[in-house]
Amino acid sequence: MTTQARRVRIERAVDHINRHYAQALSLDELAGVACYSGSHFVRAFEAEVGEAPFELLRKRRLYAAAYRLLGRAPNGELLAEACGFAHASSFSRGFRQQFGMSARDWRYGGWQDWAGRQAPDGTPVSDTTDAEYLADALALPTVLQVLQLPAQYMVYRRFRGVWGSALIAQALAALQTMPDSAQCYGVRHDLLHLRRQQECCFDLCVPLAPMQAVPAGLGYVQLAGGLYAAMSLPDGGPYLSWRNLLAGWPADHPYTLDPRRPMIEAYQRAQPVRCHTLYLPIQSHPR
Repeated sequence: MTTQARRVRIERAVDHINRHYAQALSLDELAGVACYSGSHFVRAFEAEVGEAPFELLRKRRLYAAAYRLLGRAPNGELLAEACGFAHASSFSRGFRQQFGMSARDWRYGGWQDWAGRQAPDGTPVSDTTDAEYLADALALPTVLQVLQLPAQYMVYRRFRGVWGSALIAQALAALQTMPDSAQCYGVRHDLLHLRRQQECCFDLCVPLAPMQAVPAGLGYVQLAGGLYAAMSLPDGGPYLSWRNLLAGWPADHPYTLDPRRPMIEAYQRAQPVRCHTLYLPIQSHPR
């Protein structure tokens, strides 16, 4: 099996974890998604991702909870259940072990201390990636639009642990080998100011026309539809990060962040490639 083929199959299992982390997932299920036997799957997964599948699942559940706690998240058992934990006690222990504080402390400002420890050393302040970390330089959005977006089938190339100028260079090179389309999309499940760059992924996605074959070496995924808060980025305007969008989200808004779906960046596929809209997945506030 080629390295590309292994990567596509393993990332298929990662996609399954990202979509179904709130459910009880078994080794056989994950291995089957990637078309592996159980024993071979674990070794291949660790070689490709850098950690075991159930460690990735554990972190996905905890970070999903951490992101929900930034808004009007449910308390206790409801939050634990929504993020895949069978018991509130196991969720509480796991959260404290991962973040060094209780979920309650995180909700009431502890996340800011955590965010302050995530910024990488040596990143130039001119780098747009760094804007995700600058708490004192937030430019709040003035207009947000709530939209219902349809699901779309995409081919994608995943970049793991690569951000800033290195990501831009690699993504632009990869885009030259992907199907033609007027638009391309950047997709991510994590907030850079709350999760280390080394653990974050960026998916470069291009729409796939009906009956069009999936090019070798690319993944294939349905980008989830649903409600999104859209923020337009004017050409030549100030850089507005995901942290900007979340900081400007009204605390009493009837919708809140939905971490079950990824955040989407829409780009014009021209020269230069430019991000023109951010789409934040949202849901009705759970009662």
